[in-house]
Amino acid sequence: MTGGDQAITSSGHISVDAVGVGVDLVAELRALNSRGLSVPWMWVVSAERVRFGGGSTSPRLAVGVFNDVGALQWHEGRDTFVPIGGGNPHWRAYWLAGAHESQMRPGTEVPVDTAFLAVEEFLRTLTRPTCVEWEKGLPLSASLRDEA
Repeated sequence: MTGGDQAITSSGHISVDAVGVGVDLVAELRALNSRGLSVPWMWVVSAERVRFGGGSTSPRLAVGVFNDVGALQWHEGRDTFVPIGGGNPHWRAYWLAGAHESQMRPGTEVPVDTAFLAVEEFLRTLTRPTCVEWEKGLPLSASLRDEA
């Protein structure tokens, strides 16, 4: 838990410096997921605080959980990467901190334990997790073509 009684998982964007001493983010993600989710949840974890509208250049790991399914996207500059062999063939709705609908690219879904491993590695190294092989993901503009 973070300051007060609010869980760190209640924020859709989590910077590593906001994870307090003694807070185990992965344990909190596991605990939330173990309750059985009715919709897929996701968070964006970054090395630095995200400045909205400021064009943040800090690499970010988007991680989702939905019971036995996890999801991963790596954002670096204008590029987005997804796991090679990820499971979902289409864009998939995930909810930021369970509240705000967002989209994960095709190819992002992996076993949930792989997602937990990737978060652990990112928190330790602040670099793209190597426990996953990555490939460039579809651009956001592709989702607009899919809807047309």
